[in-house]
Amino acid sequence: MIQITHMQPSPIQLREMHYHGIMVRPRPFEEDENDKLTETSFDFNGVNIGESIAMHTLKDKNDQLSYLVILRIAIKNESGKIAPYTIDVEASGLFEITNNKIPDEKHEEMAIVNGCAILYSAIREQVMTLSSRCIRGTFLLPTVNFQDKIKVANKDAEQSEQPSKPQVRKKTNKITK
Repeated sequence: MIQITHMQPSPIQLREMHYHGIMVRPRPFEEDENDKLTETSFDFNGVNIGESIAMHTLKDKNDQLSYLVILRIAIKNESGKIAPYTIDVEASGLFEITNNKIPDEKHEEMAIVNGCAILYSAIREQVMTLSSRCIRGTFLLPTVNFQDKIKVANKDAEQSEQPSKPQVRKKTNKITK
């Protein structure tokens, strides 16, 4: 028998989410190509996956802080191991920290790490759904974590010249068009 318990809401809440662009394109088949590229368990070792992350801190008229996180994921197939799909997806989410017990100095790193994880999950699902109807079959992006962004957020906060203004931070691994 399953025991039903009360679920606790997360201290970070997604208020809005939008896609800025979605491109999922199967690579054309080559004459001498191996059929293994249609397998759903594609090995991502050696594939260059680009990411671009931006976060903007926003304040409403009641001085309530929100965090706009923008995440872009791309596989261009220009170098490294070639994936069955070329993808380029960008999404943004508006997040709020709703738990007053979390120290203010932890809000930004919580927003960037958890915000990216939530947006990546949505991007991953969208890529899987769209690719499932394509000739190369379902393409499931690898599971990742964004814990390394904590160090970057802390470094940016230390280098900030005007901490009283809403900070705009951009962390980018270049994605070219």
